[in-house]
Amino acid sequence: MKVKTIREIGLLARAERKRLGVSLQAVAERAGCTRQWVAALEAGGERLEVALVLRTLAVLGIHLDAHPSSGQERS
Repeated sequence: MKVKTIREIGLLARAERKRLGVSLQAVAERAGCTRQWVAALEAGGERLEVALVLRTLAVLGIHLDAHPSSGQERS
């Protein structure tokens, strides 16, 4: 899945958490953050620490693959 915004990352995280059947609290405990922080990620919060976003996604089994654009997709 190609994501372009933090909102899309949040929606992906929420969908996967629900698919796995785990609570916000369970994800938070595994990621080392608060339930409120996970909720903010899922809501597309724009001022979230990147390392914690990546750790939370890893808890959910989501891994990002980033690479430079070919120059045609830059916005």
